[in-house]
Amino acid sequence: RSRARERRMLLPDEWPWLRDATRDGPERQGQTGHERFLLYATAIQTGLRAKELRRLSRGRMFLDVEAPYIACKAGTTKNGKTAKQYLETQLAGELRDYLASRSNGSRVFPMPHQSNTARILRSDLADARAAWLKEAEDDVDDLARREASDFLLATNDEGESLDFHSLRHTCGAWL
Repeated sequence: RSRARERRMLLPDEWPWLRDATRDGPERQGQTGHERFLLYATAIQTGLRAKELRRLSRGRMFLDVEAPYIACKAGTTKNGKTAKQYLETQLAGELRDYLASRSNGSRVFPMPHQSNTARILRSDLADARAAWLKEAEDDVDDLARREASDFLLATNDEGESLDFHSLRHTCGAWL
């Protein structure tokens, strides 16, 4: 079956630019840049869908164990099965600090309406591309090469687009 839109993954070389631009970025739709960075990093590391991340509560985060993980309830996953997704220790520590003052029942991420998640990601991607282009502003040839590239663009030269669900594809591709 053919989809109207083909998704692309976030390239490993794009992530540091997106991470840094987002972490230091402005508030968007009630989310700080730091919250969006944690959300994107969690989505990339776990492959969880936006709906699963939206419903994720503090009590489902097991961040103080030797192998930190997130346990998604069966009722929140698309396949109806409980999911256990492991996290890198560094991200687990950042999430632990971020969630330190929250109760177990509180939501982990203050996510916007589902129609805005792709829009917000694309805004952060545009900020990352602007920073990447700015880095080359003193080198005319490098700047021209970068401007002609599809690096950090929401839609690449193949017509594949990056939206929030693409972070799930990114997880699989990076594995």
